[in-house]
Amino acid sequence: MRLKFEMGDTSKQKSGLYTSLPSSELLPFQLVTFGDYTCDGRYFTEREGQGNFLFLGTISGCGELRYRGETAFLQPGQAAVVDCYRYHYYATSGDKPWRFIWMHFSGAAAAAFVQMLNGEGLRKTSLDPSWGEEFFPQLESYAAQPGRSTDFLLSLWLHQFFNELAQFEGGRSGGRYQQEMLDTAAYLRENLDKPLRVADLAARCGLSEYHFLRVFKSVTGQPPYEYLTLLRVNKAKQLLAFTNESVSEVAALVGYSDAKTLIDNFKRHTGQTPACFRKQVRASEGCP
Repeated sequence: MRLKFEMGDTSKQKSGLYTSLPSSELLPFQLVTFGDYTCDGRYFTEREGQGNFLFLGTISGCGELRYRGETAFLQPGQAAVVDCYRYHYYATSGDKPWRFIWMHFSGAAAAAFVQMLNGEGLRKTSLDPSWGEEFFPQLESYAAQPGRSTDFLLSLWLHQFFNELAQFEGGRSGGRYQQEMLDTAAYLRENLDKPLRVADLAARCGLSEYHFLRVFKSVTGQPPYEYLTLLRVNKAKQLLAFTNESVSEVAALVGYSDAKTLIDNFKRHTGQTPACFRKQVRASEGCP
């Protein structure tokens, strides 16, 4: 095992730890540790032989990452994942501080995901530039409520996040409208509880509905309706697990006018009803 590092100024670094129950070891993804670091030019980490996986995503500045004989420079909105058993090195690049989110994770699907994303080398991916402001607080909220239901919900949340990461593999681009589409994706996340129409979203970008639909899918990998549906289903999972709101109340909180629409979409994406999901994560019981 190899581990060398220089932290530099630690005044703008924060981190957290999540301890999963032993019964969750077969879940697809498990959170181990996570952090939000702003590092000066002295910062570096050199590691090999550690038994989990690492996600790095840049919020500002630039980071240099070396892995499997390749070097990548992670600019704002760019991310990468590595197998920590293999040699890797990452450090601040350039004169400006590097602010990045990191996360060590494991799980039954972790190795396959990292291999799928990187192939035989190292590949960068892109995310909405606003992602980092939400990411660390979300992990902190999970870490404050450890337990079986949180283990299960965290695995689902990480699965969705990694799915988005994989969709942006290879620097998928929407051409001149890429930033507008990323801004629209952020707008959807922030307003998922409100009525949202494609015509209004297209108008925000100055595009026809047809052009908007085509470009949004090229950037995010999904049509806007499906993207919004996944956001609503994931928000509903959190409300069902951590609040006592009824299914009808949860439906209203995530932007649906009636419970049936939530139930139909929830079942289509998870294979179970909201009531069954709540029962499973709270009582660790299956539903027929």
